[in-house]
Amino acid sequence: MMEGESNLAGKRVLFIAPMFFGYEKLIQAELEAKGAEVDYFNDRPDNGFWTKALIRVDRRLLARKTERYYNSIIESTRSQSYDHVLIVRGEAISLQMLRLLRQAQPKARMSLYLWDSMNYNPNARRVLGEFDQVFSFDRSDVEQNNKMQFLPLFYGREFERSAQWDGEPVYDACFIGTIHTDRYKVLEKVIDSLEARGRKVFVFCYYPSKHLYRLRALLDPGFRRFGSKYVSFTGMTLANVVDHIAKSRAVVDVNRPDQLGLTMRTIEAVGAQRKLITTNADVKNYDLYDPYSVLLVDRQRPHIDDDWLYREAQPFKPSLRNKYSVSSWVDHIFQ
Repeated sequence: MMEGESNLAGKRVLFIAPMFFGYEKLIQAELEAKGAEVDYFNDRPDNGFWTKALIRVDRRLLARKTERYYNSIIESTRSQSYDHVLIVRGEAISLQMLRLLRQAQPKARMSLYLWDSMNYNPNARRVLGEFDQVFSFDRSDVEQNNKMQFLPLFYGREFERSAQWDGEPVYDACFIGTIHTDRYKVLEKVIDSLEARGRKVFVFCYYPSKHLYRLRALLDPGFRRFGSKYVSFTGMTLANVVDHIAKSRAVVDVNRPDQLGLTMRTIEAVGAQRKLITTNADVKNYDLYDPYSVLLVDRQRPHIDDDWLYREAQPFKPSLRNKYSVSSWVDHIFQ
């Protein structure tokens, strides 16, 4: 085994994470590919919109339901002796339940990974002291908390298919993602900038609730106009994401206004060997930044220069792509 690699052969892992566009399955599959025996549980009592929404507003609103759910996980797994417990996000679990889990699994190394800023996950601040190690994709959170380690997101093995695709591009750029905050307004400007010059853009915008969509559309005519063209209430499969990125010259990324961490789509552009158009200024602080392959645009006046778009990109080096792979991500947590 090489230095830095995880030794998971024969290890038991209790894995608790959101059901989020199949990324939980991707992580589980990588753990199992490395020889681990994995038991997976959703991090919420169910995946319904109102359960997710109420926990996000204040987890105490569903405290009884959530405590019963986590107690059932602890009791159903008590007969197993885990080597590792990995919790992703940690939005719903309480301090009490974490301490009971620790008592039930005294030999396990407990790890927390945050793929959202703590601004959007206040429960993380309450529970991070209970873990043996805590990782975050957000540099600002890491800089403000010496218990955390910085660990960017990852891309899955499926993106090798994009990297090896050698057909002519169908789209000049593509955006695939959830619509939140001011993202639709920024994205609309990017689309207009490209389509005004005859460039072809693929856009797929996921919205998690029809009820909230109708309310927002009622209050915001601009959102209603945008949503009628691009919004879907069903998420796109990862295989479909890979296919559309493969057929595109560039991937468009629009971060939350106050988010530093690089999104999953940003890292997937590296895995897919595709150019990246992003509004996240912090990308310049990463080793993946190369002005030939990564274009930083202004949220208010995004402009994608044709010279940049059609110029041959510098491929991301194998060592860099390996660094951001899900394999390396798992190794970093479990080494």
